[in-house]
Amino acid sequence: MPSYEFSCLTCNRRFEKSLPMGEDHDGVHCPAGHRTVRRIYSAAPVFFRGSGFYVTDHPSASAKDTGSQP
Repeated sequence: MPSYEFSCLTCNRRFEKSLPMGEDHDGVHCPAGHRTVRRIYSAAPVFFRGSGFYVTDHPSASAKDTGSQP
């Protein structure tokens, strides 16, 4: 079950709640009992694996054309 992060609009408390995917977030309440919360969206983590992610792995076309032109 994914975990979602919420922020209370009344007391500014941040908390996480595990909910099934696709479930409506309207029923989520602050642990302090407040009902006005909003979901906080954050960037998903990105992992780079393998070759081809660095300049030294695969030189660009402009770097290959450094020879003199006739």
